[in-house]
Amino acid sequence: MMSRCLRVAALGGFVSLAATACAGSASTNHEATATGSSGSLKELAAAVQAEIAKVWPHTGRIWPGMDFSDHSLLISDGASAFAVSATSSRQVPLRKLKEQRISVPLAGGFDVVTWQGKKSLIIHPDEGAAAERLGQDPTGLTSADMASYVFELATHEQFHPYVQQGGSHPWPSLRKAEAQGGGRDETYPLATEPRIHRAMIYNSLLAGYKEPAEREKHLAAAAYWNSAWAGKFPDEARDLLATDLLEGTAKYVEKTAVGMAHASDPTDATQVHEYLSSVLKPMKIASKGVEPYAIGAAALLNADAMGLDVKKTLITEPVTPLSLVLNDVNPSPQEEAPDDVVRGITDSVAKANKELAGQIEPFVAAVQDKDTTVLMLPVDKLSGSVGGKGFYTTEALPISITPEARATFSLPSGTVTLNGITAGQLDQNGTGYFAIPLPDDTRQVALTGDELTLTGTKLKGRLTVDRQTDNGQRFLYAR
Repeated sequence: MMSRCLRVAALGGFVSLAATACAGSASTNHEATATGSSGSLKELAAAVQAEIAKVWPHTGRIWPGMDFSDHSLLISDGASAFAVSATSSRQVPLRKLKEQRISVPLAGGFDVVTWQGKKSLIIHPDEGAAAERLGQDPTGLTSADMASYVFELATHEQFHPYVQQGGSHPWPSLRKAEAQGGGRDETYPLATEPRIHRAMIYNSLLAGYKEPAEREKHLAAAAYWNSAWAGKFPDEARDLLATDLLEGTAKYVEKTAVGMAHASDPTDATQVHEYLSSVLKPMKIASKGVEPYAIGAAALLNADAMGLDVKKTLITEPVTPLSLVLNDVNPSPQEEAPDDVVRGITDSVAKANKELAGQIEPFVAAVQDKDTTVLMLPVDKLSGSVGGKGFYTTEALPISITPEARATFSLPSGTVTLNGITAGQLDQNGTGYFAIPLPDDTRQVALTGDELTLTGTKLKGRLTVDRQTDNGQRFLYAR
């Protein structure tokens, strides 16, 4: 599967699931829910810059060797752009981005770039309904206002390339963990029991973080739920090792940075603890994709509170934050998970399966229909991040499937944009591809010779393709 090598846009997981699985209205306290004017984008950039100025000069306090003091962030809605750093926020002409071969991602997307010689990220903030969903994350793992969301996204997504994988010293732990195989795909139809176990691991860790006097009891509960999960679902435990390490550490860095941004003194650990304790809530809906982030972050927040020195080990050894925090903890048998957790996860799994049925099943049927032409887009031509509603797989078609995928592919022969279409990711002869069944509709798809024109609302572009036939089915490989 190709999921680990992709940059994944962050508005998924609980945020998108909450829109269908949870009641309640969105927060209206957004700096810029619509960023169509330079004025609103300017206000957003200024608010983000205030958080960057407060925290990035102190990132070495979060992770050893981490220094974002000289990093920058580009924020653009495609109509205007702002360059933000620890010292300033200023508008930059879009032509300057083009001169440095920087493209503005789709709304909600980002890309790792270099801006005027500095390590940077470019973000296109979500707009409208997508931005409104920020206030509907019931766990508090996603910041509820746009400025803090952009700040945490920028911090998280720069931690991956510039700390974990960057420079001449990428983490040996990640290389070793990925060599063991696995991935973050969830099998459709989704199952309830493993999600309850993982939610209870997180909820126990969170309780331990919030209640220091009862931490020993809560960590023993986390150890019980983790042992039960790994024992019943060993394949899932093995598959999630690398993701738990990769994303758990990054989410910890992100949430600690957010806590520092909301403290009057960003170097005061007590204030950071108080803020995070006030916003983080128990997990009562299912999301396998979010669990690695949540569990790793909560484990490391506990490690900080306990004075455990585990970060150097996470850099060198293929272990998870959870395993190090629970290393000397004896599991304490627990009763059944609370009714509200069981009910919330059961209901959210049922709703997710119903929604995914209309996205995954038609995709699988189309790919397996020899009368359907399949477009193959090479992963290495991906520009920026991939958005969507998670990574799934099926027994009938064991590849990685992303419903409502959003991505842009920049090819020598043209550009292709995916905007809410279901796509599959697979390896073929050592090359990764996005596979997209083409609709049998000449109003949306026109193939003249080797020139393919796509004019649908979810799939647009013009490119040159190579035709191939495999077992009686036609495939178009983008050039």
